[in-house]
Amino acid sequence: MSLSEQEKADLLVKRKKLINAYTSGASSISHNGKSVTFRSLSDIKAAIDLVDAELGIKKKTRLIKTVSHRGL
Repeated sequence: MSLSEQEKADLLVKRKKLINAYTSGASSISHNGKSVTFRSLSDIKAAIDLVDAELGIKKKTRLIKTVSHRGL
């Protein structure tokens, strides 16, 4: 399904509000005249992930390698 430019812009605004709520620890947001109260930060994170999936935003993954040598 392809999103219109207006739908993309609306989702980006919603995403920004979700991220602000997540980083500030707030439990509710208002968007387009509707208020949503989340039970936990993990619920907000799940909502961000859903919006990202709709927008096609891919998550960055990190690979951390640890190398050590014995000091013999």
